Amino acid sequence: MKTLIVVEKKSVACKIAATGRKFLGDFKLNTGVLIDEAGYSKNEQKYHSILGRMKKLENDKYIICFASGHLVTLFSAMDYNPSYRNWRNIPFPYVPKPFKTKVMPGSKDLFDTIQSEMTREDVSLVVNGCDADLEGSNIFKNIEEKIKHDKPIKRLWVDSHAESQLLKALKNMEDNKKYENQEMAGKCRMYSDWLLGAALTAKTTISLNNYNKEILSVGRVQTAVLSEIVKIENQIVNFKSMKYYHIKGVFSKDNEKVEMTAKDENYDDLGLVESIISKLPDEGKIVSCDVKKKKKYSEPLYDQTALQMDMSKNHSISPDETLAICQKLYEKGHLTYPRTSSRYITKSDVPDFKKMLSALAGQYPLLVKHPFKENKRVVCDEKVESHTAITPTTEMPDVSKLSERDRLVYESVVNRVASVLHPPAENEVTEVQLSCGDLIFKVNGNVEKSPGWKAVYGLEHKDVVLPKLEVGDVLRRVECEPKEVKTSPPKRYTEATILGFMRTCGRKVTDDDIKEIMSNKGIGTAATRAGIIKKLITTKYIKLDKKNLVPTEKGKELIEVFPVDELKNAEFTGRMQLALHKVEKGEMEPRKFMGGIINLYKKSCKDIEGTNRKIGKSDYVDDRESKLKCPLCNSNVFKVKSKYGEFYSCSGYRKGCSFKISPLCGKLLEEDQVEKLLKDGRLENVEGLVSRSGTKLENINIVLNEEKEIQLIL
Repeated sequence: MKTLIVVEKKSVACKIAATGRKFLGDFKLNTGVLIDEAGYSKNEQKYHSILGRMKKLENDKYIICFASGHLVTLFSAMDYNPSYRNWRNIPFPYVPKPFKTKVMPGSKDLFDTIQSEMTREDVSLVVNGCDADLEGSNIFKNIEEKIKHDKPIKRLWVDSHAESQLLKALKNMEDNKKYENQEMAGKCRMYSDWLLGAALTAKTTISLNNYNKEILSVGRVQTAVLSEIVKIENQIVNFKSMKYYHIKGVFSKDNEKVEMTAKDENYDDLGLVESIISKLPDEGKIVSCDVKKKKKYSEPLYDQTALQMDMSKNHSISPDETLAICQKLYEKGHLTYPRTSSRYITKSDVPDFKKMLSALAGQYPLLVKHPFKENKRVVCDEKVESHTAITPTTEMPDVSKLSERDRLVYESVVNRVASVLHPPAENEVTEVQLSCGDLIFKVNGNVEKSPGWKAVYGLEHKDVVLPKLEVGDVLRRVECEPKEVKTSPPKRYTEATILGFMRTCGRKVTDDDIKEIMSNKGIGTAATRAGIIKKLITTKYIKLDKKNLVPTEKGKELIEVFPVDELKNAEFTGRMQLALHKVEKGEMEPRKFMGGIINLYKKSCKDIEGTNRKIGKSDYVDDRESKLKCPLCNSNVFKVKSKYGEFYSCSGYRKGCSFKISPLCGKLLEEDQVEKLLKDGRLENVEGLVSRSGTKLENINIVLNEEKEIQLIL
């Protein structure tokens, strides 16, 4: 009997075949070539091309099949009813009962291969080898549910495709039932994105768009992020700078000068400041002089969001590209799983972590400059959920053959590991206060004693050295003057800072422990945040101005007009994300989660229907002549030809009018019939109508009811 392993991509199929040989046995291409690590690393594209034609790998005990990402996806609205191709025909708030799935167009051959292999009589076990996250579980579940079989299923949970860790994962596969809550959470996210994304986008487009030419995309996460970017832009536009004054003084001891600023005072009256200065004595006395040793530890290991933020800030590599590079390095076995929200490793990972340090020490000696110690800044089981932090594996790439951007990402991960293992940076901070008249002046000195982890990055500290001062010292006042200060507008978001906002729902969080607690209450996930930014750019809601994210007129207008406040609220969206996380952990019933989503969707449709505001220019005037007048808005009605056929449409559709006359029982009315119907509200004994079964209909009257809708009456 054989075991079928289903993975997401052919590249992963090749990598598992190459590095899992000690457990799975040997696999060969149909050319007779053995798939091993050496051959695969040299001939990746060639192997992928051959495997793309083969559709599977097979030996005496195992079969490896691959999908192409989301091989099976949800029905679109028009799949439920062909007339829904025109969004105006969808009976909002439409909720499919039940949701149905289909094979992605162009991927039937891959699905047929998986189905054929899964239903083979000699296959006794199926393994979900898709990515080890919620999305991977959902991808496999959609495929598996569409195939009728009764085979037991196990889960291959792979943190790294390096040989040692892959073999460990293969030996420790668990019953897939353990992941049922994760699968349900995947379905809940998929359904909620369909309702609050695809369906609500359709409703928003037909109801709020004056032109009906552009799709007005909205969504559970993207709308909240866009709202935040627009909010900051509005604050910048409306910002009025305020001017105030500080009092700056220069004091001297033994001919050594030190500049100080009066403490906790903002003055808006320059005359008052000058008056205060004129009354100050010529000397001041030191009233406090505190010297403290301060330690600053390195940031923790990288999760995906933290890595994306640093790559965007330091190297101008977009979050989307950073994720793609990490995924590539992961699939080649050089990095651990990238779509993680954890910044720590577990105790069980320590042996592999130590092996990695030894394996990379020759190329990166800073990794072993300080002995690895198991402390909670690196090893913390309670802060790791599905996956550990991103770290290198024992399989170091040939760095000289990496592209420049791939190398930057890889070595940033290496350097973060090195910095975490280094001691903290140590500084001596001196806080001095001086009394002069009624004012207290202050100054801080800061001298680096040990660079610690900063040496990894070559960061230099600019020391602020003060004269030797003690309490009771009297200093001569050399000069004193007003210092003008102006308030500044808020800064626009960059790709790096908007990721930080998404992680914490905009809360100002600096403590690492609190950041960890907030990781499941943010907007989006480590796997999706980059895609959200990219989508906002491609839909032309925002644009990049150098590194700044700036909303377009389209984006600003959407947020101004879109009436669903819940979807524009970051914390509300964060609470939805937390509820989804509870479903994944078995702490919330999927039915309860979906109940809340459906209620919000229905309320949103109602709110959209109830608004009279539109998005886009509203000064369009149709100056064509027509004898046909709309019974709803009195605009001209014209016969229109589209790729879906002919119908009569109100020219006021640009202003939101939905009146139209489509073919009735196989017949489109003639213009003189439409004119009479619109004028009299009734047509009698209409001929040429045919039922769905092909039966000729007789004695049929067509009327406009009180809502100005078309009705057929016998």
